[in-house]
Amino acid sequence: MNNDRLGVVVHILSILFILSTLPSQEALAQRPVPIAGRAIVVSDTAAPVRLAASELSTYLSRMTGGAHPVVRDARGPVIALRRLPNDSAVAGDAYAIRVRRDSIILASATPRGVLFAAYDLLERLGCAWLAPELAFYHGAAEVVPRVERLAYAGPADVVVRPAFTRRALEVEEGLSHDSESLAAIARWMPKARLNTLVVPLDYGGSGRVRWDAWRAALTPELVRRGVTIEVGGHGWQNFLSPTDDALFAAHPEWFGKDAACRPSRDPSVVFDTRNADAVRHVVDAVVAYLDARPEIDVFDFWPPDGAKWAECAAERTALGTPADRQAALANAVQAALAGRGSRVRLEVIAYASAKEPPTGVMLDPRILVDFCPIGQNFDVQIDDPRGANNRQYVEALGRWRAAFAGDVAIYSYYRKYAWMSLPVILPHYLQHDLRWYAGQSLRGITTYAEPGDWATYEPNHWMLAHLAWDPTLAADSLLKRYVAARYGAAGPAALNAIVALEGTVRVAGTVPYSAPPTRERVNDARSRLAAAESALGTARGDTAAIARLRLMLDYARRDLDVQAARVAGDSAAARAAVERVADLYLANGGRGVFLHTGRSDRARVLRHYGTRE
Repeated sequence: MNNDRLGVVVHILSILFILSTLPSQEALAQRPVPIAGRAIVVSDTAAPVRLAASELSTYLSRMTGGAHPVVRDARGPVIALRRLPNDSAVAGDAYAIRVRRDSIILASATPRGVLFAAYDLLERLGCAWLAPELAFYHGAAEVVPRVERLAYAGPADVVVRPAFTRRALEVEEGLSHDSESLAAIARWMPKARLNTLVVPLDYGGSGRVRWDAWRAALTPELVRRGVTIEVGGHGWQNFLSPTDDALFAAHPEWFGKDAACRPSRDPSVVFDTRNADAVRHVVDAVVAYLDARPEIDVFDFWPPDGAKWAECAAERTALGTPADRQAALANAVQAALAGRGSRVRLEVIAYASAKEPPTGVMLDPRILVDFCPIGQNFDVQIDDPRGANNRQYVEALGRWRAAFAGDVAIYSYYRKYAWMSLPVILPHYLQHDLRWYAGQSLRGITTYAEPGDWATYEPNHWMLAHLAWDPTLAADSLLKRYVAARYGAAGPAALNAIVALEGTVRVAGTVPYSAPPTRERVNDARSRLAAAESALGTARGDTAAIARLRLMLDYARRDLDVQAARVAGDSAAARAAVERVADLYLANGGRGVFLHTGRSDRARVLRHYGTRE
């Protein structure tokens, strides 16, 4: 064989090898497909599909500088949006991006899936949806490049299916949410391909953070995007409240008993779930609440936070286990909803003293279970048995998977109030956790976020949104994409800083449930952060983003000063270091790095570190 023929053979073998390494669901586009000037063809009237067409037109026009009209029909190459309700290959949130004769087809069985496909195409063309357009970003929450000769050069046939069918964002305590920030979050969620927003019915019963306060403004934004509306949370006491004087006086026997075995006025004491009249009252109240709010898709039916299940010692055995009591009550609500033909799905939590599956009552498999590893050890992965808490959660999850035929999801804590905005950044940690969870056949992943410190946890939120679709993606590659979009020319220095934060804060910082750090670990962490801070000092790029990253590094370094003083046994130095943390925290409100409530924030910081004013 001569050299020319040998070269041809080698070339063919090289191409075959490259093709063999591609995912089986993707085939290479034969050539780049020009985008400029393409019309968006859509005939579907579903709101998310119409929005997909509008968004494509808007963003492509910004990118190319030319018009991209939305039409019902057109000749020549187009971008076509199609809903294929009977195509099982793109069922649910799954979608396809297909090249056919220089036209690009975006298809899904559902309207929301078509919207996801549109945003995915825009992302493949260079857009980046880094965060909601919260006020402190000043328009820099997303990246929309200007490209003169825009073309799609990706695979000709892509089918994308999510690893986790439920990808939810929680409002939770809502310390910094308002109507404007919630609307921004609703607009961002489908760009991140999240599909569920969870809002409290009435967090803590305070009347401050509740669905009804935002319902009128938020519902149209969510419905237009096909986002699942989930409402509820800790709150059996919302339907049978011991603070209701008339009800308590009329039916004291309905309520839980205190340690002296008298009816309790404490809302955290669980009511008497054996009492058929009390159960009927709660079930009827839940049904009435949902009937009056037909927009709700999922209802979270949780006991009070910090629930006291049996204060009266004489009744503990008779009342049953917390898991059995929760299951029996949830089954009663589920039966009532099913009997009315309700489309609402019920959800309960495996949490605290009710984290184990019930053993005396079989939970209705139509009910969704959110498993909550609230005490997760973040210095090791969830499946690492060196974390005593993690080991308990893994074992309990295994029992749920063995005993329960329904869907189990994870209520994650990849952003925690207990961290006090400390930059616990977890890109690689997230990937490992989500790969493990996917391997356990878990159906969903949830996290909560606050506008006040969104920028601090922006890498976590962004990475989680991508990994919830495909946890096999390489964290390094994803992180490089993120820093390039967020920091531009400063990307390498920013990447170094983020990796340094991930490698230090969760293992040496003041993070609940992490093992106490050694002197050597603290000193090594301080050195790494100092080097990262120094390298960032000469970086050029988005000055506001770099300034926020510097604040995160400064906070982490001051927190390590506290740890160093504690390791050395110097209480005076530790107190002084805590004061320096508080000074930084209080001096930098409104920048997206520190969550300020406007209510005793200094006291909150000092209390976090175990000191007082």
